[in-house]
Amino acid sequence: MDKIKAFFSNKITKIVAWVVLCICAVILIIGGATAESISGGVALVAGIVSAVSALISFIGGMIKKE
Repeated sequence: MDKIKAFFSNKITKIVAWVVLCICAVILIIGGATAESISGGVALVAGIVSAVSALISFIGGMIKKE
């Protein structure tokens, strides 16, 4: 459990999580994607990547509070 906490509290892990989240948003904006034009598969993949990024940030924040 300590290794997992160490991984999520690592500064590089937090930076990578935010960078991935921002890249997802930028790619969708640059691509001109609208809510209507995004297919189910693309939305699913973007949602999964965003969820993982948010989860890493959340766990890192919770660990930092302890």
